[in-house]
Amino acid sequence: MSSFPTKRRLFLGGGILALALLAVVLLTRLALTGLALGFFLKRAGATEITYNVTGVSPWRVVVEDVGFLLKRQGFAAKHVSFDRSHWWSASLGKVRVEQARVPLAIDSLAEKTQPAGGGAATGPVHLPFEELSVDGQVIVQVAGLADQALTMKLAAKQGGDQVWSAQVQVDAPGLTLTANGTYDAGKQQLDFTVPAVAVDLKTWQGFAQRVAPVPALDGWELTGKLSGHAAGRFAEGRLAANGSLQVREGRLENSAKAITAEGVDLDLEFLDFGQVRTKPGTLRVREVRTGQLPLRDLAAEFSLAGIDQIEVAHVTLSALGGKVSTEPFTFFPSRDELKAVVLVEGISIEQVMALTQDLPAKAKGQVNGRFPISVNPSGLHLGTGWLSLKPGVNAEIEFNAKGLLTGGTSPSSPSYAVLQKIESGLLKLGISELRLDIQPPAGPAGRSATLHLKGAPLDPEVKAPVILDLNVNGPLEKLLKLGMGSGISVGAKP
Repeated sequence: MSSFPTKRRLFLGGGILALALLAVVLLTRLALTGLALGFFLKRAGATEITYNVTGVSPWRVVVEDVGFLLKRQGFAAKHVSFDRSHWWSASLGKVRVEQARVPLAIDSLAEKTQPAGGGAATGPVHLPFEELSVDGQVIVQVAGLADQALTMKLAAKQGGDQVWSAQVQVDAPGLTLTANGTYDAGKQQLDFTVPAVAVDLKTWQGFAQRVAPVPALDGWELTGKLSGHAAGRFAEGRLAANGSLQVREGRLENSAKAITAEGVDLDLEFLDFGQVRTKPGTLRVREVRTGQLPLRDLAAEFSLAGIDQIEVAHVTLSALGGKVSTEPFTFFPSRDELKAVVLVEGISIEQVMALTQDLPAKAKGQVNGRFPISVNPSGLHLGTGWLSLKPGVNAEIEFNAKGLLTGGTSPSSPSYAVLQKIESGLLKLGISELRLDIQPPAGPAGRSATLHLKGAPLDPEVKAPVILDLNVNGPLEKLLKLGMGSGISVGAKP
């Protein structure tokens, strides 16, 4: 009988010891799991690591309130779990991150991603897990702009030795994006496709200009819907990607230059996004308004040959009652200057004169022409060219310039009275010939144009043919911008 209590005590003691050992193992496992997680994060380069291990077994670990810095970039997550089918291996297994939050300051992004010492990162990246899924938000921050929260879903899986495949879905106000990629950690090479992206330009213009500044867009406010797709590779620090971009319902405004464009549609196919090179694309604009001059139904074919070079095959538009087009030209946005040769057909003389002030004449008719233009911060400048009356179109002119025709005629001349009526606006001239030579190369200094007119009074009872040659002295451009202005004179050709 005395041995039974002894055995009972032994069993009880053994049970207590087993429970104690189990408690020690659990506590040790929690501690070891914490040490292992900290080791993996430190190995990846993380600092200021905080977390709380809340559940552990040989096959599953749960961690709450994770936070750390990686190259000075903050990362945080509410819930992280590790499922390890091979718990004895040096891997975190299948990692699931929930309620992640990553604040991304665009203004210091380049500095944060630059390795210490300013050189490029070397050596393959070793990822200590087999699968990774992330649900959370990236908070995009730019000085002077409201933060934007991107909701992101990422699923990545190891498909071979150091080769990973991933899918990404991003949603935010005015932004949706899907992407697929394959990353070879040994080669440090990323191959990717972006099947679809849609962006509201008004919402994201400020952020885009900070990430990838485009000099041509400085000073412009953009609205509209941008969409597109892309595919490419990032390796050895270089991006090689192609794809397409479309803009619909676009609007551009530059208040400093008093230019507004409405109804903008753009189609571009990129040969290389990194080098900013495209195939010939198209731009269509319903209306462009600059000052008092409306330009409608603009259509252009052009290609990008770099971030600061646009090769324009042609531009066509409707303006001033006729058609305007250009010969091929190259535009460098950073130079803030445009040079092109303009062709006009059927331009209304009456509408051209409506843009001027205090001209001593009124006219009707249509003209064709060809002349170079240069537009820079100082305004519009015209090169050597011409305008002439469109064949087969009736034209007429009414003067209000006393002395214009009679200045060199004797009052006793038989034609004096008729010329006096014409220059005073009492008689209109029907025009049979009209040619304006702009910036004539043989003209004296200050001569901006010469005008040749040939016609006769519209009154059939008045027989007095008129041939008129006039010189325009002073900047001809002021006639189109400010009226006659100072420094401009119109006189009979000597």
